[in-house]
Amino acid sequence: MKLVFIAGPLTTGWDGKGTEIIENNIRKAEVFQVALCNLGIGVFCPHSHTSLHHTKGSVASETFYYDLDLEFLSRCDALLALPDWQQSRGARKEVEWAIANQKPVFYPSSVDDLNEIVVWNKKEI
Repeated sequence: MKLVFIAGPLTTGWDGKGTEIIENNIRKAEVFQVALCNLGIGVFCPHSHTSLHHTKGSVASETFYYDLDLEFLSRCDALLALPDWQQSRGARKEVEWAIANQKPVFYPSSVDDLNEIVVWNKKEI
């Protein structure tokens, strides 16, 4: 099974208070996560993997989470950049890393724009 890493904003715009912005970013990513799974495409979504970790006692640094995401990305076959990925410093680094490491990068405009990744998924590894 091929695995796709989802890159996009998680904490972008967050002021350290409340969780609404982060929850909204998680929900946006999860829409793509569910859509890919429904299409039979394996996915790793860091947004749901670390969902609101800062409210659950996590004291790990932001750098730790960036490094963790790159480790997961290194084990994935491709990257899907959410429509607002450029707003996120972490997502920009993930896209750059994927390109530098010759992993396919997909830039769907919406969850209804997944045909390119579906075609890619059908090809042999």
